[in-house]
Amino acid sequence: MKRGMQFVIALMGVFLMTSAAQAQKGQPAVKVKKLEKELQPTPLFQTGGGVKTKKIPRQKTWLEVEVEFEVKAGNKEGIVDGLQFRYYIAVEGKEGTRMLMGDVNHVNMIEGEKLYSVVYVSPATLGKLTGKYKDFQMSSIKAVAVEVSYNGRVIAGKSDGGSGRWWESLSSEQGVLSKDKTPYALLWIDRYADVKEGR
Repeated sequence: MKRGMQFVIALMGVFLMTSAAQAQKGQPAVKVKKLEKELQPTPLFQTGGGVKTKKIPRQKTWLEVEVEFEVKAGNKEGIVDGLQFRYYIAVEGKEGTRMLMGDVNHVNMIEGEKLYSVVYVSPATLGKLTGKYKDFQMSSIKAVAVEVSYNGRVIAGKSDGGSGRWWESLSSEQGVLSKDKTPYALLWIDRYADVKEGR
């Protein structure tokens, strides 16, 4: 009886180790190589087909945060089906430091390729936080960070500015936009990883 029970326990242990190894093998790995921020003017487009050109008194300024990353798929197809990028941006404003947050869900990322993700903060949001609607300065951005998750588990990240996991000490509000929600939607399409529809 004891030997039979020992055999069953040993068999269960082998099964559990095999299952864990298989799960680990299917887990993708992500390396965030760069996290960069810059100011971008609202893009101007040429119109045609009789559409009247309208004067724009002043080009406004957006904040752009871009991530360069690589993936290891952990499967024979070499494709990572989905990753969530959560962005945190600390802005020094009229009422102290405020943190903006937003998610982008990327799909179908190919192992071995140089990949990019990007988000934006609108001129109106930057102006609302800082009071600088016309002359927003990069010095108002105190820190930016990104966390990359797979199936709800954080597997990579990077921070520029701040100390430690600074974003955990600040309350957050929405305000970070994915590229498809901005005037940049049609620009540099092949540069960025695909975004899940209906995000």
